[in-house]
Amino acid sequence: MYQFFVQPQVDRYQNSVVGYETLIREQCDDGHWQLPADFEAIPFDTQLLLLQNVVAKLGTKVHYISVNLNRAQFIDPTTINELISFQQKNRPVRLVAELTEEVLITPQSSQEILASAELLDLSGVQLSLDDVGTGENQLSRIQPLLPYTTEIKFAIQNFRHEGNQALVPAKLYEWNAIAKSYNLRLIVEGIETPQDEELLDRLNIALRQGYFYGKPHLLACQQPFSQTLNSKKIIE
Repeated sequence: MYQFFVQPQVDRYQNSVVGYETLIREQCDDGHWQLPADFEAIPFDTQLLLLQNVVAKLGTKVHYISVNLNRAQFIDPTTINELISFQQKNRPVRLVAELTEEVLITPQSSQEILASAELLDLSGVQLSLDDVGTGENQLSRIQPLLPYTTEIKFAIQNFRHEGNQALVPAKLYEWNAIAKSYNLRLIVEGIETPQDEELLDRLNIALRQGYFYGKPHLLACQQPFSQTLNSKKIIE
């Protein structure tokens, strides 16, 4: 059995949850939940049914609900049309298609990727680019997509895992400036410690996601965000 867990995306200064990222999990025979063994084996129709359940539970309590797409899904016309149909049926909830893999805008791939991005933009589905500043997702590669993009996500944990956390302040400063110049939302992921929070406070970056504000969880386990922020209690 599959379910979408959700992780809150918070506005530090408004003391509120502004959105949720949906993360699919598979239930094992012993009842615990884990990452699916094969994401590509899960039909997209199944994911949309699970997404509908999330929307039904949240209603209009949050602005944005994001669903992850890999590059193959992103350039598949059927998937794109299903997302557009889902958005049209579920207003005023704003659906965000989060492109999770390296974009790799190359002559071979750019036409299909840009066509999907433009269609989503025209149809009211927002586009988020994950892991900016990591690997191939540098400005020179993703710049052609930015006119169709609403949100970029910077993942502190990528630098932490590579032992390059000392680079984070300068990189955050750079991507915050890029977000402002293109009028994009910037969400910083991987916030795990008070030190992470203090860094974002110094840079005046409001939108954040990470264990410090809430772990991925079933909606039945949701706790009020104001308690989480004020007490620094991590949602289990």
